[in-house]
Amino acid sequence: MQSKFELTDGRKALKEILSSLPESSPYWNEAQNRFQFVDRLLIDCLGWQHPFIEVERRDDAGGKADYLLGKPVRAALEAKREAVAFDFLPAAGSAIVRKLRPLVVGCKVLESAVMQVLSYCNLHGAQIAIVCNGPQLILFQSHIPGQSPLDGEAYVFNGFKAYVDNFPQLWKLLSPEGIFENRALQQLAQLRNPRIPPKAYTAIAEPMAYRYRNEFQENLRTLAELLLDIVEDDPEYRDDFYDECYVPLEANNRNVLLSKNIIAARYKRVGDTGSAPASLNTSIDGGELKIDRKVAVKAIGLRPIVVIGDVGVGKTSFFEHLHTKLGRDDQQQTLFLHINLGEKATLSENVRSFVLQNIPATLRVTYGIDIESNDFITQLYEAEIKEFDKSPQGRLKKISPSEYEKAVVEFLVAKSKQRDQHLQASLEYLATKKDKQILVVIDNADQRSFETQQEAFLIAQELASSRNLLVFVALRPSTFFQSKLTGALSGYQNRLLTISPPPADEVLRKRIAFAVRVAEGHAAPGALEGIRLNITSIVHFLNATLRSIKSNEEIRTFLSNITGGNTRLVIELITSFCGSPNVESRKIVDVQAKTRGYRVPLHEFTKHALLGEYAHYNQLSSLVAANVFDLGNADPREHFLCPLIISYLASPAGNRNNDGFAPASDILDEMHRLGFDQDQTRQGLRRLAERKLTETPHGHYREIKVAEGEEPDQFPFRATSVGLYHVRFWIGDFSFLDAMSIDTPILDEDARIVVFKAAGSFDIKDRFMRTSTFRSYLIRCWHDANFAARYLDLPQIFAARQRNFDSVERFIKKGGQRKS
Repeated sequence: MQSKFELTDGRKALKEILSSLPESSPYWNEAQNRFQFVDRLLIDCLGWQHPFIEVERRDDAGGKADYLLGKPVRAALEAKREAVAFDFLPAAGSAIVRKLRPLVVGCKVLESAVMQVLSYCNLHGAQIAIVCNGPQLILFQSHIPGQSPLDGEAYVFNGFKAYVDNFPQLWKLLSPEGIFENRALQQLAQLRNPRIPPKAYTAIAEPMAYRYRNEFQENLRTLAELLLDIVEDDPEYRDDFYDECYVPLEANNRNVLLSKNIIAARYKRVGDTGSAPASLNTSIDGGELKIDRKVAVKAIGLRPIVVIGDVGVGKTSFFEHLHTKLGRDDQQQTLFLHINLGEKATLSENVRSFVLQNIPATLRVTYGIDIESNDFITQLYEAEIKEFDKSPQGRLKKISPSEYEKAVVEFLVAKSKQRDQHLQASLEYLATKKDKQILVVIDNADQRSFETQQEAFLIAQELASSRNLLVFVALRPSTFFQSKLTGALSGYQNRLLTISPPPADEVLRKRIAFAVRVAEGHAAPGALEGIRLNITSIVHFLNATLRSIKSNEEIRTFLSNITGGNTRLVIELITSFCGSPNVESRKIVDVQAKTRGYRVPLHEFTKHALLGEYAHYNQLSSLVAANVFDLGNADPREHFLCPLIISYLASPAGNRNNDGFAPASDILDEMHRLGFDQDQTRQGLRRLAERKLTETPHGHYREIKVAEGEEPDQFPFRATSVGLYHVRFWIGDFSFLDAMSIDTPILDEDARIVVFKAAGSFDIKDRFMRTSTFRSYLIRCWHDANFAARYLDLPQIFAARQRNFDSVERFIKKGGQRKS
């Protein structure tokens, strides 16, 4: 709710009311005080409207509250007669913050009014209590987590002059906006905790210290990078790799926490014509992929196929697999021109120059077709040479054959120097005269700037205009959205192909199994030629990892959700897991070598995901984790703002569109209902979107930059699988709470001392003590906040992960000395 007029109008009205007060006003009774002043203060000066003010409402104890403000009730006001003055207040004419208890102890009348209004607040659920006898007004918090409201602070306005002189402050606290945005609660909380205390990592000598790998771990890492990552880019093993490692697009992502409807419509937002790969007129015949080029080209027309998919989703794998699965006859007749705008193109002057160099080079090196050779150019421009013969220079053919040959050479050189036209003509010639099926893929444009992606599309459009090529260009959904509004795509009707993320566990099972076969010499036998490292160790480690992923649903759920559909990130996470300094890799290898049946526990994966190469958690240590308990204000309730937003977005509460997005206004209103002001919620929305725990329809914050001063109110949001995993699983986990304990401001001094004392220790006893203390602190803050939100039950989440703590405690009791 908003006031019906501005602050300046309210102050003017107050002055007019005070100037008209009768001299007999000190003798007003309670009813007269309410009628003559309080009603007018609320309505005429502060802008309250009658539907949001309720008077004389009875409660369950039989009492009657003079005023209840807001729907639902946010504040209760008790009016007293003006003749009853409140003693021991600050000097008349002042507005000041004072401790409430000394004022109450010094004035029995005030004590009675305070206790009366507190009972009304408790029975009606009001968070702000106000007592007013006309010229004196006291405002305070009715409930303070962990302490009596009498031990809190109060805003005191003593005298009508204090109302006028400090009207901006009165407006901030008591206007409809002030009450509905909980400004009084925020300011009072800031007074109790005037600043956010430092985080415990400040007590660590080197909070950003790396943990360096030993020789054994270094060997594991080197082999893992070769077997899981580098082998994919080696053309010598491409067929084997994609034959064994490719995950079909239709694979069921069963471990993702998002609903099936959201997964199915993941990219529907980019356009109404998004189509599945089947629309490329493909079929399977005898296990081989067939493409009906003529039908496909006719259906697509003069347009490239815009392949939409988030970064790391597997667009390159789709293209490579499309080529490797072609039948033998089709492969012989197909020219597959894969233009990688990733690392290879970064040194080029621009995309156009790179394409003009790359396609001829690929034709020459891969297919033995040199479009710059004399024979090719002569055949290509045979018709043009005939036309040349009809020109005046063509007469040289009879007059001076040598001069004629020289003129023809100059003519052909000039044609070939027009590189873009020459390339276009060459591709058309190969398609029509040599009956070649040409697939052009402009890939990894999404790793480059928006401008580069725009240029890539325009080049794809130019290449496709001949009708003889199938041209693909890969873009991010966010780039497609921006470009359709104002960029290069705005002038075209596009043919779309959407690529959804494959299941992370399926990707890893195939990739690791292939890596083991390579290491054992059963696949891509030349991949490890010349490598003199301990192959046996990496085989044991990979086998243990593979067995763990296959057998442990918790690990599959973790990997599928925490990487947010980014296949590249999944591979990077597991590659760095091999030989991580925060993983007991020697133990894993030794036990696997003896038992051939070791299963890596979940906490080894999560610990690596939280710490990476660092000794302690920090914002740089993890590619996937975010501290959802962090504070922007000295308000203990704010520890739960981010979990509440994610849980609300994942709940059926409120309004959602068909793709599961909720408008920011609904989120702001819901968090308001729970006691957070709009600035807090806006900060939370920005932080969550930047860390990929929530998303907007077109990737704002994550990919499309949003200016610092631009409010998130304009965007709808929904929870991502990353956010859901944080809230439903990770926040109750020992490893997660251990990491976040040193990165979270703790407002309770006793708990802060314990965590600070053990902040830099790697000893499991110290870690258990600080983590248990941090968890107990969060539970106390949760109970004190008393949120009316059924969609998040923090104690239940903690209870469900209690076994993590029990396991650590048993280890300690057995005399374990494990260090992180």
